[in-house]
Amino acid sequence: MIVVVGAGVCGLAAAYELSRRGEHPTVFERGEPFAEQSAGLARIFRIAHRRPALCKLALQARVGWQRWEAELGAGRLLGSEGFIAAGPSEDTLAATKAAMKEAGAAFSWLDRTEIAARIPFVAAPWEAGILDPLGGSLRIRRALGALARRVDIRRGDVVSVADDGLVTLADGAVVRGGRVLICAGVQTPALFGPLGIEFAPHTRFTYEGADATGAACLSVPEGYGLPLGSTGRWAFGQEVADPTTVRALFPSLSPVGQVECVTVRARWLDSGGDGWTVARRGRVVAFVGSNLMKFGPLLGDLLAQAMLSDELPSDLT
Repeated sequence: MIVVVGAGVCGLAAAYELSRRGEHPTVFERGEPFAEQSAGLARIFRIAHRRPALCKLALQARVGWQRWEAELGAGRLLGSEGFIAAGPSEDTLAATKAAMKEAGAAFSWLDRTEIAARIPFVAAPWEAGILDPLGGSLRIRRALGALARRVDIRRGDVVSVADDGLVTLADGAVVRGGRVLICAGVQTPALFGPLGIEFAPHTRFTYEGADATGAACLSVPEGYGLPLGSTGRWAFGQEVADPTTVRALFPSLSPVGQVECVTVRARWLDSGGDGWTVARRGRVVAFVGSNLMKFGPLLGDLLAQAMLSDELPSDLT
């Protein structure tokens, strides 16, 4: 029996990919599925990263999203809006340009006017940007809902996981897993042990006032933004909420909602805050990271491989 702890994107993706291999994993979730780190309607997909390895993995993940669209029958999951990384100058974007070039990913340069043309409601202060044409807005709630319907999810608060696969729940129930995968977000270090990661609260605000449908996703020094599928709304997140800055960037928009999440700090994250760590001990594999949603299908496949082998896949490490 394979046990997965956590019904966020990584736990659900791994369970689904295991089921495609003929396995029947059991997913334990203490609350509602995908209601914590994986909460929200949408996330940004992008090839553009500052490390070539992440660009290459994102290209693989994009193929996975296309496969999920075909397999899950949930409609469109990956939008074609594009992604823009913008900054005060081309020099600040040099690492992203070099990484995309090394990975063989398509991109083009944009000036301030071209950025504004792709996000009509932004008062763009940035002189330069890189357009990632394969980026877009992921319909996350739609995707995770489809995955959840295809795996066995049981309500249960896991309080300990032993190296031999013994899983203990808060109600005293005990389950023995032949293999156990811990993808429990903020709870992962508590269940497995130190993983060199810290979590802090993070709020992502939702805005309306101009139709954001079709607008490009955005990453800038001030934060990150994306259209929420076909809702016409725009989401913008910042490490430290600064309403004054947001009003200056998007003067026609007004806040109408928010999603409470977490931000991740770890020495193994890249300068854009992307990355993950994985560890194995006995029958147990622990996995945790930041900005993982765009890699969902790829990570599900790699974690499934890890569950069925004594070796961790090289792309996972």
